[in-house]
Amino acid sequence: MAHVGWIVTITIHAFILLLVVWILVLRVLRRMTERRRRNMIDVWRPLLAESLVEVPATLPSIHPGDHVRFLYLWNYLQESVKGDASGQLNDVARRAGMDTVAMRLLHSGRLRLQLLAVVTLGHLKEASVWDKLVRLAHGQNAFLAIEAARAMVRIRPQAAIPLLIPLISTRSDWSPLKVMALLNEAGADLAATALAQATVSAPPPIAARLIRLLASLRSPYALPIIRQLMNEQKLAEDGIAASLSFFGECSDPRDLPMVRVYLNHPTWYIRVQAATALGKIGLEEDEVRLIGLLGDTYWWVRYRVAEALSNLPSMTEAKMAELQATLPTIESQEVITPFLTKLRATKTATALPAA
Repeated sequence: MAHVGWIVTITIHAFILLLVVWILVLRVLRRMTERRRRNMIDVWRPLLAESLVEVPATLPSIHPGDHVRFLYLWNYLQESVKGDASGQLNDVARRAGMDTVAMRLLHSGRLRLQLLAVVTLGHLKEASVWDKLVRLAHGQNAFLAIEAARAMVRIRPQAAIPLLIPLISTRSDWSPLKVMALLNEAGADLAATALAQATVSAPPPIAARLIRLLASLRSPYALPIIRQLMNEQKLAEDGIAASLSFFGECSDPRDLPMVRVYLNHPTWYIRVQAATALGKIGLEEDEVRLIGLLGDTYWWVRYRVAEALSNLPSMTEAKMAELQATLPTIESQEVITPFLTKLRATKTATALPAA
């Protein structure tokens, strides 16, 4: 029994020793990996910065274990630059063989690596993966789908937008901020024209969604189509409200008569959008129209009306104060207060001498 006990003790201590050695080996390997990665960043960060001006004649090799980290660094710079500098970064990546690496990562089956590959290939304008990107844009994973859509826009914007408008219309799982970034990368005017054309035949909820995107783009290219839809009364109430917001963002004086019509619409949120738009394109004669709505039963209408009044070029701090003093109800007087304060602060700031 004593002999067996010694064997067990020695075996346990041997396992403990092996475990300690293994931990030390892992720690050494990790430190070596971190050192190699730091060296890669120390070497490549200035090289990539230099390539924004002129691509270096020779480039160092990249260890396979650093491919992913290099692509993160490269994409970070790509997101920060435009024009010729982007093309020079592409030249560096291709010469370093990163286009081949990205192609391999695209088929890796791991979401994180696929996302990195999609973003990289979009920046590289790699047309050979177009069909794959189209399939990914229609896929169930929202993160991968929207990044594939952005990559399509970077590669062929004019071909991508017609394919993506149906997805933008229906995919509520796509981040609105990502969608707006996608549309702006395609070009606001190109995107606005396609969105407006899609609005003509879209069901009411989708039409309203598309017009809200138009309001964010602020492109006048879509104005004729939306005006026609409004004149023909082919929009539901959500679409009307979105269109009024769009008119306000574009601030075209030709839309002023239509905006005025909707100030007294039975639906309160349409009155809100009409008042907001009037604050952006209204004239002095619109003061009376807005003042008449300060007694509206809905607080949001009163608030936006007061804001619109304060935004009119003809409105002054003295006129706003006189208006507040003559309003018949406490509710309408109170809603004026923050905007009167803002006008006073603006007047004070203007009166202060420059430092």
